[in-house]
Formats: sequence, structure tokens, C-alpha cells
Amino acid sequence: MSTVRLAALFVFAMLVQWWWSTHLAYWGAAPQLLFALTVLIAARRGPIAAMLIGWMWGLYSDVLRADLFGADALLYAFAGYAAGMVRRQIDLAATPPLAAAVLIMSWIYLIARGVLGKLFGPAGTSLLWTGWIPAIATPPLNALVAVFAAEMWDVRRER
Repeated sequence: MSTVRLAALFVFAMLVQWWWSTHLAYWGAAPQLLFALTVLIAARRGPIAAMLIGWMWGLYSDVLRADLFGADALLYAFAGYAAGMVRRQIDLAATPPLAAAVLIMSWIYLIARGVLGKLFGPAGTSLLWTGWIPAIATPPLNALVAVFAAEMWDVRRER
């Protein structure tokens, strides 16, 4: 993928994430397109590219939410690294393992974000919790987004 295409994907994904979370989030549940794409980039390009892009998308996601600045940048970069390292043992180029990895990593992300909120949030706060509906609905939505994006990526690559 050329640098211009990667830059276009980077900006387009940020705009879609903003639009989706602003207009189509029901009861707080919306797919985290940037998180799913970070894992997809790790599966296709490796951990270094995914960490860099995940960190930048995480900063953008932190700006969208004003509750715990820096948490998404850290967790997206970690997800890119972890998925990039896991792809050596698991074939993340195939759709079912990619969907399972995104699903599992999304739940880990929610728990880790809650723990970071507890550690670095205001004193006396409990776990930074998104709520039951987003916690249950967002990981499967992320997996669906990753499957759709992987299919688009693979179709584009075959041309």
C-alpha cells in the first residue's frame, strides 16, 4: 500500500469513526473502527506499523473522549503489537481467526481501559466502566468491522 493510500485510509477511518460514534451509536454501543483496523493492520503489515498507526489513532480517539487522555493511545499501540506478534503463531490472514482475535482483544481493551481509569483517574473513582450494553455489544461489532475491512483489503490487494 502506497504512502498516499495509507494516509487516505488513516484520515478516512478517523472521519468514519467520528461520524459513526456521533450519529449511529445506540445506548453507547458503536464499533471501534480504529481499534479493529489497528488489529487488521497488525495482521497484514506486522507489529511496528500497527503500533505506530494504533498510537496515532488512539490519540485521536482520546481527543474524541475527554475522560482518560492517553489510555486509548497506549491500548491501541499495545493491541497492534500483540496482534502483530500473535500473527506469527495464528494465521490472522484468515477471516475466522481475525474475528476471534478482534473479539478477544476488544474485551481485553475494555477491561484494561477500566483498570487504567481506576489507576490514573481521579482519586476515589472506581473502575472506568462503559456500561453493560457497550461492553456486550461493542466487541462483536468490532469483529464484524474487522471482517468487513479484511474482505475489502483482500479484494483491493487481488486487483
